[in-house]
Amino acid sequence: MTGSDALGAWCVAVSLAFVWPQVWRCHRHDTSHGISPFATLHAVLGSVLWLAYGILNGIVSVWVSNVSMLVAQVMIAWVIARHGRMTGRLLVGYAFAITGLLAVGLATSEWVVGWTAILVSGSGMIPVVLHVARASNLHGISILSWVVTVVSACSWLTYGWVSAQPSITYVNYFTVPLMFFVIVRAWRWRNANGVPVFGRAAAAVNG
Repeated sequence: MTGSDALGAWCVAVSLAFVWPQVWRCHRHDTSHGISPFATLHAVLGSVLWLAYGILNGIVSVWVSNVSMLVAQVMIAWVIARHGRMTGRLLVGYAFAITGLLAVGLATSEWVVGWTAILVSGSGMIPVVLHVARASNLHGISILSWVVTVVSACSWLTYGWVSAQPSITYVNYFTVPLMFFVIVRAWRWRNANGVPVFGRAAAAVNG
């Protein structure tokens, strides 16, 4: 196994792991406080595009990790929808967006799919940050999940350069600082409301 292969395996392992603490928190505590419905569906869209990019280019590490991400985001979306925070109109809109972007990308080239995935993934952090900045209750956010997300993003950034796939790296220069913002906001909210930073969460605080 080459160094690039080993790094790719590490990236896949971290990518398979980072979102699941968030899924666990949502389902274990039946909470979606602090989680943006728009951003969640945006993540689904991004995962579908990266999955297509990985398949088209034969990059197993990319498509395997995004299968896991896709399943996890759908599970989070299910909790949000069950809480009545995700409208049918929003779901239909994203279904059309996924279909349209895939149709255009697959009809042209993997280059188009890759750059579309970069734009979607990068812009996907914007609704997350806006929602977290305004929300009065961040009980549903898993800090552990976001910490591992930073590790995953930095790992993919390194892998992109090592494997001569720089398109994989670009989005992380933009998203990593925003990820730290989410972590800091969630950390401060828990300290202010007496909720453990890690470990078993207390009952959700109203707001």
